[in-house]
Amino acid sequence: MNIQKIPVEAIQSELLMDMCEEGNPKLMASLKSLGQPGRSPEVMEMEISASRRRAAVVTPLNELLSVYAHLLSQGMFKVILDHPALHSLSEEEKEEFVHDHADLFFATSSSVLANLFDKNIIRYTKAGESSGE
Repeated sequence: MNIQKIPVEAIQSELLMDMCEEGNPKLMASLKSLGQPGRSPEVMEMEISASRRRAAVVTPLNELLSVYAHLLSQGMFKVILDHPALHSLSEEEKEEFVHDHADLFFATSSSVLANLFDKNIIRYTKAGESSGE
């Protein structure tokens, strides 16, 4: 697959579609703010369907991706949240900040993997199996 033949806007649209919860009304505003064209309801339904298909491929990895996202978030933001400028945040606010970013890390990694699988750049193999390439 020659990834360079795929318009950047198409990949960006797919990644954003895959990151957002289905039916998220902010999605279209995000796409438009990035210079993406508007979509008719029919086109949007086709894109949502394609996003569901891509996301289904990553579903077996969701639990592991979620754990990794939370571990990364805790590790990264422990240092950031200890900064003196953020001492006024309550523990609850800090936990919410870390949790929100873990959710973002999960959505991002899931979206990227779904797109890579969809483009046949990566694929599943069984334990001990070689990709043959």
